[in-house]
Amino acid sequence: MGKAESSFWNAVIRHRLVIFTVCVTVLSLYARFAFRGFISPDMNIFLIPWYDAIQEMGGLRALSTQVGNYQISYQTLIALMTYLPIHKVYAYKSLSMAFDYALGLAAAATVRRITGSREKAALTYAAVVLLPVTVLNSAAWGQCDSIFTFFLVLAFFLLLRRQHALMMLSFGMALAFKLQAVFFLPFLLFYYVWSKRFPIRLFLLIPVPVLLFSLGGLAQGRGLQDILQIYTEQGGQYQQISLNYPSFWNLLVITLAEKNADHYSELQAYCLAVTVLLSGAIMLCLIRARKLSQQALLMTASLMMYTCVLFLPAMHERYAYPVLIFAVMLSVLCGHADH
Repeated sequence: MGKAESSFWNAVIRHRLVIFTVCVTVLSLYARFAFRGFISPDMNIFLIPWYDAIQEMGGLRALSTQVGNYQISYQTLIALMTYLPIHKVYAYKSLSMAFDYALGLAAAATVRRITGSREKAALTYAAVVLLPVTVLNSAAWGQCDSIFTFFLVLAFFLLLRRQHALMMLSFGMALAFKLQAVFFLPFLLFYYVWSKRFPIRLFLLIPVPVLLFSLGGLAQGRGLQDILQIYTEQGGQYQQISLNYPSFWNLLVITLAEKNADHYSELQAYCLAVTVLLSGAIMLCLIRARKLSQQALLMTASLMMYTCVLFLPAMHERYAYPVLIFAVMLSVLCGHADH
């Protein structure tokens, strides 16, 4: 091998992680680009009509009334998109895809924080941005699950750095975009009691981002009850014990041998009680631990979120999105000794 050739490959090896990350980013963008013309039923039934209604009502002026069943924060982003010279389908997808890569970076930073390994951080980024669920959720469906999941991963990263006020604000940001972010709350409660590292008053920071991102609507006459009503309506939108997610309660569907919508009101309380009991059992098992490694904390957060998705009623398949991202981080950490 000649001197110039040797120098070239030495430079490649020296910058291998940068080259790897760039290649992953380019390939993942290519994969997403293939879905540019795909329009899902949700896009047709919900997202496009919301965009059209907000645009017809004057963009930001549409924040005076509720359009769709997502929070005012997401409605604000849609309103801002109506001012851009870009097709509405591409606008939705571009926004979500941008957060795909932010999510990949946040997950990589979390793994780097735990392991100190740049290689494992790069692998985490690659796994997140190339995960089929991540690609399809943004590029095919135009859904916003990467947005609230990014803030959940960021909240966990800030927890590892013991920046607890920022952690609560980040969790509040996640909650401002999607009600399902609440699945992270049991872990925060556990961490508060177990670690004793911050005062309970920091939980009061959680609503702050929700209110800040609702200012557009509040400034146009909407009240706090409108914000709360969106959450309550989302919580009661589906009246079935088991939806598309393979939850534990699929056993009820088989046992009842019928569509269980008629039994939702009777079974809902039971399902909620079981979920609370199991979450409490996890807390009781771990609360006396003198020390939990950062990897153990990540596993605990994953387990408690998965418990919510697996045992709560009316779970949609997309509600497990954060669980999958946390599982990716755990997979990369497999075998890592965290002391």
